[in-house]
Amino acid sequence: MVDAVIPAALREAGVTKREAEVFWLVGERLANLEIADRLGLSERTVESHVSSLLRKLHRPTRRDLIEVAARLRNRVHALPRPLSSFVGRERELRDLGSLVVDARLVTLTGPAGVGKTRLALRLAHEAAGLPPAVLVDLASVPPGGPIDRAFADALGTGSDGRALGPQIIAAVRARACWLLVDNCEHVTDAVAVLLAHLLPAAQGLRVLATSHGPLGVDGEVVYHLPPLPVPDAAAEPGEILDCAAVQLFTDRADAVAPGLTITSADAAAIAMICRRLDGLPLAIELAAARTRFASPAELLRLLDNRFTLLTDAPRPHRHRTLEQALRWSYDLLDDDERLLLDRCSVFPSEFDYDTALRVVATPPLTDLTRVFPRLLDRSMISTRRQGGTTRYRLLDSIRQFAHHRLAERQEYEQIQDQHTRYHLTYAVALVPELKGGNQTAALRWFTDHWTDLRAAMHRSLDSGDTAAAWEFLAGVGTAWETLGARGELFPWLDALLDRPLPEGPAGVRAATTSCLLLCYQDIDRALELAGWAAEHAVTEEEQALAALATGCATIHRRDSAAAATALHSAAAAFERLSDHWHRALALSALGNIAADTATAVDHHSTAAALFGQLGDRVKRANCLNHLVSRLIRDGLRLEEAETLLDEAHDLALQTGNDHERLHAELHRATLTQLRVDQAAAQSLFAGLLPEFHRIGDLRCETRCLLGLGRAAARSHHQRARRHLLKGLDIAIAVNDHQLIVDALLLLAETEHAAGHPDRSAQLLGAATLAEPRAADDDRLLLALRAELGDEALTAALASGRRIPHTGLLELLMTENTSDTDE
Repeated sequence: MVDAVIPAALREAGVTKREAEVFWLVGERLANLEIADRLGLSERTVESHVSSLLRKLHRPTRRDLIEVAARLRNRVHALPRPLSSFVGRERELRDLGSLVVDARLVTLTGPAGVGKTRLALRLAHEAAGLPPAVLVDLASVPPGGPIDRAFADALGTGSDGRALGPQIIAAVRARACWLLVDNCEHVTDAVAVLLAHLLPAAQGLRVLATSHGPLGVDGEVVYHLPPLPVPDAAAEPGEILDCAAVQLFTDRADAVAPGLTITSADAAAIAMICRRLDGLPLAIELAAARTRFASPAELLRLLDNRFTLLTDAPRPHRHRTLEQALRWSYDLLDDDERLLLDRCSVFPSEFDYDTALRVVATPPLTDLTRVFPRLLDRSMISTRRQGGTTRYRLLDSIRQFAHHRLAERQEYEQIQDQHTRYHLTYAVALVPELKGGNQTAALRWFTDHWTDLRAAMHRSLDSGDTAAAWEFLAGVGTAWETLGARGELFPWLDALLDRPLPEGPAGVRAATTSCLLLCYQDIDRALELAGWAAEHAVTEEEQALAALATGCATIHRRDSAAAATALHSAAAAFERLSDHWHRALALSALGNIAADTATAVDHHSTAAALFGQLGDRVKRANCLNHLVSRLIRDGLRLEEAETLLDEAHDLALQTGNDHERLHAELHRATLTQLRVDQAAAQSLFAGLLPEFHRIGDLRCETRCLLGLGRAAARSHHQRARRHLLKGLDIAIAVNDHQLIVDALLLLAETEHAAGHPDRSAQLLGAATLAEPRAADDDRLLLALRAELGDEALTAALASGRRIPHTGLLELLMTENTSDTDE
């Protein structure tokens, strides 16, 4: 099915609806003839549309259109678009749109079920004069629970285990967007605290929040969303049918009973139903869904004595109103339907039918094929199509209602345990697919079910079931290399490593997995765990994994010889065991530390070939990127590097792997710079910088900054200094030796170009202290000797060697603020 959504980027470029249809199909890599067949057009017409798209989007090739489509599709799908029509709310939409443009924080308040989310999403799709919206859905966060992770996930940051607060601030600073923070009512205090820090720190950011009440943040503008207007008791049939609440009822009724004819008597009954339901959209939609088997008058009689407005209840009457509406709808279900609905409340977010079958289909409920469609027909479960899969979700209010019913049945613990056990176990069963096999499907499963896995891990850790937690973390094991080290892993590891490791083989797997994950976070702890694994390893496979972990951790200690010894041992053992995937992983690591280009290329090429044979496209792309990085570093075979980059980039797009795609684009920017096309390189680095910042890749963020500094070094010295100093700051923070050296050398060259030979020599001294080099044929050193003389040069170099890097950075920062931009 052709994607009918036209993102703002296409609309602003003047892309028509038909061109958008062609655009999405080009993004699916269809040929012109295939597109013509799909849309019922001539091939010549399709060619014309493609040419128009290239011109309007300023893209030179069809491949560029494919890449744009891949990125836009991710952004479009990140903001849900309801399938049913939007009824009423024209005035509210205008008012709210004006407020969001004029105020930095607007809270849309109102009772549960009043349509806050629906109105907010409508505004997000239609708002003019605003950048794209990012949806932060807090529905799956437990009451009073931490919300930082939900914000980080929505913004695509927080994958490296660092504190989330600063990363969230950095993410909103780095991109043009506004936030739609939905379902705040159960975490109001936490949202208020976060936004109170976020808004002052990110100038220009706008936030629209939805909640039952105000957040209480300074500067907040509160917009209360009332229920839909209901007809007056004396209204005539024509007036009744013009009323928004009645229009919503008839629209939804027509969807389940097409061709429904509304008589005057029906209109009066519908008006009464809408009044009894207080104009609440959720309750009205639930009532309208019953018109398949009951007339409006019959529905009204069913409603009598089952729905009472309790204005003097101990909580606001609007909450009781929704609860009664839900109870009324719930009472219309038969026993099996109620049981299925109650059990589905254990899913914190969307789920698919196969997962429901494995989690909730236990006696006395076994035939879901009969019961599940009936719940869908009754609108108790909502649906969303994602590719060829239908995803299901209980509206939050319905989920909470059903959750209480499940607790009353005394089944909550049992079904929650089944949910936890299934997800943690099935994730491990998918590891062979992650490492080859049907990798795309396995990656999609982890993405779709990550909220469930998170809930399952929290339940295991909270209940003290460390065995289940380790079975998941260590069961996935080295496949985290393919999945990526998500931010939640590190708090889980902290909680688990505070206790003794498991006994036997499970302990060795736990230690090696933890070591590999902590290599970028805590080298001392990683090496300690590698040592523990080596000490307790019994089988050859365990010993090989321990050697792999030791080698990977030792690399970051800058002990290449020891790392190579461990990795060669691991590679040889995996070859004896016919474990080609782990052998490729060891060879890739060896390629990263090889002293000469030929050896590095050989290791990376062999590893890439092995991963390719196994069907692991993510790791093959990773190896190709490492290989290109080495070729660029050594200035060799650059034409071949271009070809390798094309493949790495394509593989990354095929698997939806942002990290490897961005790495390929970073290498392409570097190649562009090597060809001395500084303007083009500057544009590429500038575009990549916020992307790496968003995903928390500090090393590649630094490489972008150094690339920008190099591009500006000859003509815009002050701009170059700013980029390079920021890059040096990050390099020192992550303790990346090579990046520190690169930053210092580029700063030395920039200072020399700016006419500051003394400062240049000082920086060169700091760089050569960290990285001894052949001074006799160093171009910069020779130029400095000619300008300063031997004695002054020697003194300046010695001065740079004496100052610690942090002190030198502080000195340079101070000097930079006093200079005038050139």
